[in-house]
Amino acid sequence: MKIYFATGNPNKVKEAEIILKDLEGIKIEAINLPYPEIQGTLEEVAEFGIKYLYSKIKKPVFVEDSGFFIEVLKGFPGTYSRYVQETIGNEGILKLMEDFKGEERRAYFKSVVGYCDEDGVKLFKGVVRGWVSQEIRSKGYGFAYDSIFIPEGENRTFAEMTREEKSRISHRKRALEEFKEYLKKKLK
Repeated sequence: MKIYFATGNPNKVKEAEIILKDLEGIKIEAINLPYPEIQGTLEEVAEFGIKYLYSKIKKPVFVEDSGFFIEVLKGFPGTYSRYVQETIGNEGILKLMEDFKGEERRAYFKSVVGYCDEDGVKLFKGVVRGWVSQEIRSKGYGFAYDSIFIPEGENRTFAEMTREEKSRISHRKRALEEFKEYLKKKLK
């Protein structure tokens, strides 16, 4: 069974390949097929996008949408994460956070995987909680907010971890693991 992963982000593809590599009987193929992103929750964005894509290709397809949510900023940037990253970047986020200390720096990443086939739409969610770091910290890997996010139980940012280390604990992994369990049951 072939399932298409609709994304133009090679980092997401690499992370998904690591997580889904042991799915027997399923081949994942990345396709760069843009879809309109509505304004709404991550769930609404994923559901709209996956319905749109399935109507175009009529083959099993999934998308992954994620956001970075800072609690003291009432969830900002949330579903606007890409836009905020492209405009003010991590430097701008750290500037917004400069007066906040300790627990006030709590944040989380949330991922929603949307999947659609002939049986309809399914959504799978993953969350990883942590904090916004005091400064940008990276070892050359990572994208978007990885260099300013320290997950619970860690003293390193996502960007200071190897791809495999991040993939073991990430929000995307948690959503993709739920998706993987669904696919395993579907194949039985």
